[in-house]
Amino acid sequence: MLTPELMFALAAELTDAQADDDAQSLAAIAWQLYRQVGEHLAEIGRLRAAIHAAWNRSQAPTRPSAVAA
Repeated sequence: MLTPELMFALAAELTDAQADDDAQSLAAIAWQLYRQVGEHLAEIGRLRAAIHAAWNRSQAPTRPSAVAA
């Protein structure tokens, strides 16, 4: 998860890599951020699916109970 601490650490690494003109480190940081975004997008997709399923359950017409005669 992209916590504030991780964001600050990545920002510090990014600043250092840019100051050192270190393309390899910049690319590694970019891949870390890309992976984090992918994980968050996957979580958003799971949450959307759960909300959609809950909404559909609440909107579904209820069937009358079968009464045994």
